[in-house]
Amino acid sequence: MGESSVRLPARDVPVLREVDVLVAGGGSAGVAAAVSAARTGASVLLVERNGFLGGTMTATSLGGICGLYSLVDGAPVQMVFGFAEEVRARLAAAGGTRGPLPWLNTASLPYDLFTLKSVLDDLVEVPGLGVLYQARLTDVLRDGGRVTHAIVRGREAPFAVAARVFVDASGDGELAALAGAEAEIERGHLQFPSTMFRMGSVDTARAMGVTREEMHALLERAVADGHDLPRTAGGIYSARDGIVHLNITKVKVDGRSPDPFDPESLSRAEREGRAQARRYLEVFRRYVPGYADAFILDTGTELGVRETRRIVGDRTVTAEDVLGERKVEDAIAASCWPIEEHGAGRATRWVWMSPGGYCQIPYGALVPRGLDNVLVAGRCLSATHEAQAALRVTANCFSMGQAAGLAAVLAGGRTVRDVSMPALQQALAAAGAVLAPRPEATIDA
Repeated sequence: MGESSVRLPARDVPVLREVDVLVAGGGSAGVAAAVSAARTGASVLLVERNGFLGGTMTATSLGGICGLYSLVDGAPVQMVFGFAEEVRARLAAAGGTRGPLPWLNTASLPYDLFTLKSVLDDLVEVPGLGVLYQARLTDVLRDGGRVTHAIVRGREAPFAVAARVFVDASGDGELAALAGAEAEIERGHLQFPSTMFRMGSVDTARAMGVTREEMHALLERAVADGHDLPRTAGGIYSARDGIVHLNITKVKVDGRSPDPFDPESLSRAEREGRAQARRYLEVFRRYVPGYADAFILDTGTELGVRETRRIVGDRTVTAEDVLGERKVEDAIAASCWPIEEHGAGRATRWVWMSPGGYCQIPYGALVPRGLDNVLVAGRCLSATHEAQAALRVTANCFSMGQAAGLAAVLAGGRTVRDVSMPALQQALAAAGAVLAPRPEATIDA
């Protein structure tokens, strides 16, 4: 056709709502931010592109919550509390988890997918909190350093929402980027994504008795026999008898990590991920005890993307901060998860902190440079590539979201930089968050 671009016509859109806080993205960070802000009495609107909450946990079907525990003397010790603990407790009360599963030098919390969706539905039943599903952020309006409106599209026409403070929990730093925030994205060097999938008709008693080392040896034998497997170790969870969740694929396009902002690259990656799931099914049936009659129950509704934009904030967390277990004055969360980097080879690179060790996430990593009333929470925080590989996991996203929601309320009509750290840290403590966990305080596993 020869056209390199087209101009869209200008149009007026109605202002649907005016709220104190708008949260973009209903994943772990977004739910924590919205609920935490609304519980203070603020008016809050949570905008979610799917028809359910949970983000990566439920859309990708993550299978296990990472970052809650450190492993001390072989036993899981809970290190992250606050909103994350509330989710854990509700899951346990609803029968949606069997408790922590130790592996390598850490532990994760397996969960039942639908139970988690239900827990999150219940959590957002807070006065003053509205949730818009199947609603997508398309643009923002900005006046100087302040965002004034978010432009959202539902299944029909776009509309605007005015807010005093905006929390970007999109994972991709979408709202902050639309507002002109500086961001880093290393295309070609991003962590590789995974397609998550679940198998049914599994003899879970036998399957879950296979150790990680035994599984690695069995899958390496399959590779030696000619099966093309991108990984020979991964996360394998079971929250229900007969069903096993697998986080074991590594999706490449032309040998590289797919570009998450290129529709063609991402579309090829989605297809490749499902092809890998079928490949693993064949191998597991043949090589791994407990899977002889297995079938693929489902895959996640979307590819599990680990890294896209990292917003440049007032402070940037580095690998040295993580591995040095650095403590900071503007701490808003404690993180005990290691650097977990999904690079090009079959193996995942792990760099561990000490048993019971943790670093602290600074408030400045949630504050985008150049914006006065926007906070980010989740995997798009201000961090280097290596540090993000440790901080992006679910428990940390809950913690960052809780802090961002409370800070948004404390900011009010001022800037997010005017938030008093003692006031924010006191609010976090009152909500059950622990910024300096004591690893000797063991949990009831």
